[in-house]
Amino acid sequence: MLGSILISAGLIQSIFLGFYFGLQEKSKNISSRYLGFFFLFLAMFMACNLVYFTGNIIEYPHLMKVGYLFGFCIAPSFSVSVVRYFGIPKEKAIWNPIYLIVPILFLLYETPFYLSNAEDKIKILSDIATNDFFSELNIIQMMILGYSFFIFLRLYFRFQIEMKHFAKDIHWEGKIFYQYLLYLIIWLLFCILVCVILPGKISETISNLGISIWILGFAWHRIYLDKNIMNHLQIQKQDPSKYQKSYIPEKQMLELGKHLETIVNNKDYLFNGDLNLANIANTLGLSNHSTSQVCNRFFGKSLIDVIQEKRIEHAKIALLDTKKTVLRIGFDVGFNSKNSFIRAFKEVTKLTPTEYRNQNKS
Repeated sequence: MLGSILISAGLIQSIFLGFYFGLQEKSKNISSRYLGFFFLFLAMFMACNLVYFTGNIIEYPHLMKVGYLFGFCIAPSFSVSVVRYFGIPKEKAIWNPIYLIVPILFLLYETPFYLSNAEDKIKILSDIATNDFFSELNIIQMMILGYSFFIFLRLYFRFQIEMKHFAKDIHWEGKIFYQYLLYLIIWLLFCILVCVILPGKISETISNLGISIWILGFAWHRIYLDKNIMNHLQIQKQDPSKYQKSYIPEKQMLELGKHLETIVNNKDYLFNGDLNLANIANTLGLSNHSTSQVCNRFFGKSLIDVIQEKRIEHAKIALLDTKKTVLRIGFDVGFNSKNSFIRAFKEVTKLTPTEYRNQNKS
């Protein structure tokens, strides 16, 4: 009974979050729609889990194993949504097919089952020993958990790198996503252990309940945080001499955007390894949130991408016009390590600094 209530609550909350982030697209962040689509997709996954958990799967046989396919798609879709929402630099091209290959292979493997009639599906599942460690369903469950753990862990470390390099307040909600990513990773590890000790429906139930609790916690924390931010902005409005308003009119936004462009074109600012959102916001006389809003609306991209691309343009000139080492050039244009410079350079040009120099040196 309690389990059904939790999964139902997770389903309802996922739908709510889907519309919550989807509606933000009109007023706050165009990339919010990706998170909106993700949570609506997660709601479909939770609906399949609810049918299975309540024992009604026999009445809806064509939903059998659909939840597993959705399960393989959850982690990559969440990763793409978060990367776009926060403006994290795009993955190397090789990672996109890696993320897609597992769900595609599973779909191809299970296509005969999905195309079979209802009676055959019920018979196939009734013949599977669900509490056996080596049963098909337990192996699939462990594959989903392991695959999701790998993607979430990689996203966690990518998030960690970007937050450290460009200041933790690059987006006011970054910390909560970062925190809940860690919770999810720990939970996935626990669920994998449960699959080993208690294979079958028990482990699957625990996994589904955990996801529901995670959704409920995330929703409460995220909406609560948003409410605090809005209260903070109301305080800002009451003291215009100290703060800027949350909404920036178009004319003012263009003026601030030009000022921001002047700042990031200034080498003294751009080449400063400690340059971050707070520094630029202070120079503009805006809050961090308003500065991010100006950047996204004026440049059509995040502050991370703007700074990174401009630094790379200067680095490309230095690579061709000087004999400085790659490390020296990276430090000169504002990167704090050789690895971060090479990674950023390759994301922008698809080449390493050395490859770019060799290919374009006359």
